[in-house]
Amino acid sequence: MKLLPILLLTATTALVNPVSAKPASSTISYQKLKHPEKAMTNEQAKTILKEMQQQRNDEEKITVIKAKLTDKQLGLTINQLATLMNQFLTDDAKLVVAKYAFEYTTNYKSFLDLVNIFSREEYKDALEDFYKKNK
Repeated sequence: MKLLPILLLTATTALVNPVSAKPASSTISYQKLKHPEKAMTNEQAKTILKEMQQQRNDEEKITVIKAKLTDKQLGLTINQLATLMNQFLTDDAKLVVAKYAFEYTTNYKSFLDLVNIFSREEYKDALEDFYKKNK
């Protein structure tokens, strides 16, 4: 029972003098994305398309795109990206690919043309939000 007064005193002191913790201000520096200047040829894009079409599901198709888009020396156009995105069954997969491929697009100012590929509004909104934050 000797602990009860100490606990009450501690609790009362904590309420009267709460510890004020100031969040540390962190400075986040963003680097502007450097998009490729040159796009792959349509034949190169068709090669990726054919490899995607041989896959069984969206996850495997995403893996193909991520494996092929690694070098910013050769990007892809929004039209080429749209063709690849049309291979996916779900809007989830389309959004993942659109976000991943954004930094590899040559004509990224036309990126929002891709919203027409999505069937559901929340995915269109998500793509627009992503573009606003990353343009």
